[in-house]
Amino acid sequence: MSFHHRGIEYFIGLYSTKFTISIPALKNYFKEIDVKKVDAAHSHAQFIIEEELLNNPKKHR
Repeated sequence: MSFHHRGIEYFIGLYSTKFTISIPALKNYFKEIDVKKVDAAHSHAQFIIEEELLNNPKKHR
């Protein structure tokens, strides 16, 4: 499913027993994470967006 955090789109999916996170704006960032709840997956995705795209915008242009 598609979600937005501060204007940046990200996707969270469920694959087997792990959640997947995809952030297209971050050079097609894709990662499987081993968390039990979707809230933890959202927190992880939003943390990556904050740290990589919003705090270091020159790094990804």
